[in-house]
Parts: sequence; structure tokens; C-alpha cells
Amino acid sequence: MWESIQSMCLHVVFILFTILIYQVFFNEREERRKKIKSKFFLFMLIILTFTMSQPVHHFEIYKYDFKAVVIILSFLYGGKRAGFASFLALLITGYFTDQKIFVLLGNYLIFCLLLLPVSKWFHKYRLKGKVIVVSLFYLTIPVTRAVFLQLRGDDRETFFELSSSLIILATLIAIIYLIENMNEQIEMRQELIKAEKLNVVSQLAASVAHEIRNPMTSVRGFMQLMQKENLTKEQQLYISISIEELDRAQEIINQYLALAKPQTDQYETIDLTSVIKQSIDVMHSYAILNSIHISQDVEPSLKIEGLKLEIQQVLINIIKNAIEAIKSEGEIWISAAKNAKGFISIQIKDNGVGLTQDQIKKLGSPYYSTKEKGTGLGLTVCHQIIKQMGGHITIKSELQKGTCFTINLPSK
Repeated sequence: MWESIQSMCLHVVFILFTILIYQVFFNEREERRKKIKSKFFLFMLIILTFTMSQPVHHFEIYKYDFKAVVIILSFLYGGKRAGFASFLALLITGYFTDQKIFVLLGNYLIFCLLLLPVSKWFHKYRLKGKVIVVSLFYLTIPVTRAVFLQLRGDDRETFFELSSSLIILATLIAIIYLIENMNEQIEMRQELIKAEKLNVVSQLAASVAHEIRNPMTSVRGFMQLMQKENLTKEQQLYISISIEELDRAQEIINQYLALAKPQTDQYETIDLTSVIKQSIDVMHSYAILNSIHISQDVEPSLKIEGLKLEIQQVLINIIKNAIEAIKSEGEIWISAAKNAKGFISIQIKDNGVGLTQDQIKKLGSPYYSTKEKGTGLGLTVCHQIIKQMGGHITIKSELQKGTCFTINLPSK
């Protein structure tokens, strides 16, 4: 028995060493891991091939390996495609290693189907919750096997089954900790890059914004005086265009100053329901000009802690973006409700041109915009305001089908 335990420990060392190599040299993002060509899937295949070709024999009847670990990890971190691809690889490897194919097919097909809902629950929790979900799911395997062995009266095999299962479970939990730690490091690195960009923008705004605004105000004033003169239609047009461009430059400077300005105002209790309806009313005429209908479904008496003008700025900015994303005769759906987690969820959905996944990743970064004359600062300010209020913004989109902005804010 102890020889079998030692053999299992060698499997543990190999698997953890393989995962460490992946973590150190191949820092893949979550969306990249969900592709069949990812390095993550390749490492899963390496582990699967090794553990199934070198199983631990006990009493020359039973074989033990770590293939369940590979299947679980593939579904949890690689998604459905990687999970079922691992299942197919398991069957192929089982055929060449003289394992019972029909037993593998039956057992692990049920296993894979059960992992589909489990993987959804898994991603809803933090690290401790994830470990509990995986542990409860995995323990169903040794428990059912132990019951089967007890019915056969095989006490020694039952004890080894439970012991080996604890080793496999400990390995699975260790791998989850490693992968979650890698995910956290990637997120922290992205946050640091964003913070550095915002810091550069803030310093730039603080140093030059006021100096630029003063001469621009003077130029705009002189142009307005010139409009009163007897000018040709062409000259009037040129001055109007110049004033519009000066106003646009002024708005960009205001956005820079919003990024640079530290939050010093005291938060107050806000009637969010009223703020949302006011924001819709403000943008209603702009929507009508573009033949766009705005539908709303807002729960009454929604309360948050924050600044009314800032949250209104966020809502107007996102609604304006939604209107501009629709070419004509479109529709925007706005809803707000309190969820079970104590957050108020505001959804602004349009049926516009939509965004690619690459565009979604870049949205909110300074200087990135999908609009021809956009600066990207508007959404950057929105993200910053919502983050300061303890909330977050998520974006889902599909090309030619539309985009959905979800703003989650802590409820009062």
C-alpha cells in the first residue's frame, strides 16, 4: 500500500511541476485559455497522457490516476470546448493504454455533463467558495466508489480509495490556488498599467489645462464678435465650424480635469430612480432626432451613496454612446433593479453595431475610442467615478446585434 501511495506522490510532483512551468512561462489570459490551441490545453494533454500511461496499481486489480483532475480543470478554466476535447483525448489515451473504453465513456460522459452547471457556479464565487464547490463535486466520486467497494466487502481497497482520493483532492486544490494566483497577478498587472496611464493623464491635465483654456476662451469670444459683422455665408460657416471645434476642445479639457481632480466632496444619499429618469429625459430629445426609442424599466425607491451630478454624468455619457452606436430607427432598453447581493444593477442595452472582444477590452482606456472624433476619456471618467463609488462596469457586446453596459453600484 505504501508503495502505491509513493507512486501517487510522484504523480503529484509531476503534475504540480508541470503547472508551475505553465504559470511561470505562459501567463495566458482567461479568454486565451478557452481556445483549443492554448498552452493551457496542451499542458492538460501532457498531464493526461502521463497519468493514464503510468497508473498506480493496487492489488493488481485496481488502477488509480489523476485523469479526473485534468477533466475538472479543463472545464473550469478552459470552458466547454476544452473540457469535451479533454474527454475525447481521455478516450483515445484509454484505448492505447488498455483501459475499459466503455466504462470510461459511461462514467466520464456523466462526469462531463455534471461539470457544465458546476463550472457556472464555480465562477460566481471567490477563491474559498471555488475550493468548496470543487471539493464537494469531486468527493462524489470517492464516496460512490467506496459504497461500491463496501458492498463487495473489500475493506482494504475502500481505505486505499479514500486515501488516494484525499491526495488527488489536495492536488486539485493546490492547482486551483496556483491558477487563481496567476489570474490575480495578471489582473493586478493590468490595473497597474491603467493606473500609470491615468497618472500620466492627470499630470498632463494639471499642468497645461488651465493655460490652454484661457487663450481658447479669448479666441472664442473674438469669433463670436466677428459673427455679428456683415460676413458672407461662407465666412459665417467657417466661424461656426471654428467655434464648434473650440467647444469640442473645451469638452476634452474638461474631461482631462475630471481625471485629474481628486474626490473631495462628501457622498450623500441619492434617489437613483429619480436620477436615471432625469438622465433619460435629458437624452430623450437627442434620441428622437436620431429616430431612436428609449424603453425603461426602473424599480422605484432605489438608493445609493454618491454624488448626483457624477452619476448623472456617467448615465448621460453611456446613453449618448448607445444612441451614437445606432445608425437609425433603433431602440435602447434601460433597466435598474436591486439584486440578491445587495447591489443595484443598471443595464443600458442598444441594438447598434456592436463591438468586438478586442474593442471591449480596450474600452475605458485613455485615448482609445471607437468614434472617429472620440478621445476615449468619457468612458475613462465613467469607470473612475463608478470605481470610486465602490461599483464596477461590465460590457457585453456582439457585432451587428448591440451592446449592453451593466453598472453595478452598492445599494444604500
